Amino acid sequence: MNRLLLLFCLFSASVYGQKIYLPHEVEKGAEPTGGVSYLSQFIASNVRIPFLSGVKGVNGRVYVKGIVEPDGSMSQLEISKGLDSLTNKEAIRIMSLYKAWKPATLNGEKVRQSMIYPIAFKTPPNTSFDSTKFAIVNYFDDRYRIAKDPKKYEYRSIMPVNDQGYISSDVIYEQLKGSKWKEVARVPFKKKEIWYHTNLLNDAVDSVKAYQVIARDDNEASHSSEATFQMNGKLLAYTEYGVGNKASLIKKYDLNGVVRDITVVSDSATLHLSWYDNGQIQTVTEMPAVKSNEYQERMFFNAWNRDGTQIVKDGDGYWKSVTRISASKLLTEEGAVSKGRKSGKWHGKWADGTLHYEETYDDKGKLQQGIAYEDGAKRTYDNAIVQPQFKGGLNKFYKFLAENIQYPMDAAQRRITGRVYLSFVVCEDGSMCDYKVENGIGFGLDDEALRVVKKMSGMWEPGMMRGKVVRVKYNLPINFQMN
Repeated sequence: MNRLLLLFCLFSASVYGQKIYLPHEVEKGAEPTGGVSYLSQFIASNVRIPFLSGVKGVNGRVYVKGIVEPDGSMSQLEISKGLDSLTNKEAIRIMSLYKAWKPATLNGEKVRQSMIYPIAFKTPPNTSFDSTKFAIVNYFDDRYRIAKDPKKYEYRSIMPVNDQGYISSDVIYEQLKGSKWKEVARVPFKKKEIWYHTNLLNDAVDSVKAYQVIARDDNEASHSSEATFQMNGKLLAYTEYGVGNKASLIKKYDLNGVVRDITVVSDSATLHLSWYDNGQIQTVTEMPAVKSNEYQERMFFNAWNRDGTQIVKDGDGYWKSVTRISASKLLTEEGAVSKGRKSGKWHGKWADGTLHYEETYDDKGKLQQGIAYEDGAKRTYDNAIVQPQFKGGLNKFYKFLAENIQYPMDAAQRRITGRVYLSFVVCEDGSMCDYKVENGIGFGLDDEALRVVKKMSGMWEPGMMRGKVVRVKYNLPINFQMN
């Protein structure tokens, strides 16, 4: 054991004893794999502007000095020019995570090179932050729309936060009565321990002990951004909500704190980006917006190998991805893509080489035929994914809603209108469970939407995946309008 330790120390000393070159002393200088734009994207995706630095607004750069090592990492990081202690620490953290440098070369050999790199920190002042309450405070008018004019204030929400900007206590809703604010509702804050499942963990496990900070009402509607942390405090997942309390940004991190997966949701499309553990970008795909719950294949735009070699460019190339189904189950899917869509033969295989499916696509990305293999048998299918359907079709579905929805009295008196977004799971037998208000309105409309949807249990045809009946999560908007 002592001999191994001595050898390790000698090896480390030999590496860090090598000469450190300046940029002008090498034949080819160190650079990010794929170019500066990919490193800039990595930084923008990973940077967390310290809450206490950003509440008043920040606009500046932190210059990080370090050594680009032959293995593509950066060592001996220090601040060359900084802003404050919090942003300086964050800049060091980001640069320590990026390990996809192309090292400098001299006489055909990889060498160590010093480097100074800027990290930009820019955010406008957070005008919703109330330092006296140490909370995010938002004001609304009598129809519960965001209000900036104090003369229109009718309601307000108060979300206490910690010094990192994450929710720390109950979310309180108040109404202005005379000259005083009176509490009208309270959404409980929860910091709960969970087992967090993800395909970004190491090969040995598919879940880790973690904790979430959330604030959800009785209908499971979220009233704050939500975060999941490892027990050591490192971030594992973060969901941000936009207008109408709709999830607009979802980030997933690995155990080292590197962003590995980002989903950006907009009205026109859902953009998805992924990275390797060394910081090299991996894939860029997009799911165009379609009618609620219609299935459409994602668009394949770009893909790279871990070493930065691009294998799909502008929608053309050969796609290969690995999805971790569980700790011991990996699914590899691959095939050609043309103009962003699947083309020709595609297949999926398990880690032991067992074939899971074969599919054939035409030149427009439409599935011609699929064959799935399971438990020694095979089944054919014409659609890879079939969404659950209300028995009798859309006309009967809308008729059912019209006959069963009752406008809540409180909402009617206040002339509250809008959409309640619900989700639920349609089981293999057509029954329903796991109801949730994804984006609510309040004033009794959320409860009414849930009541009506629960009456639909058993009225659905289940969904299918590659010819097999499966449980499917279904998203449903219910529109409340007054005549």
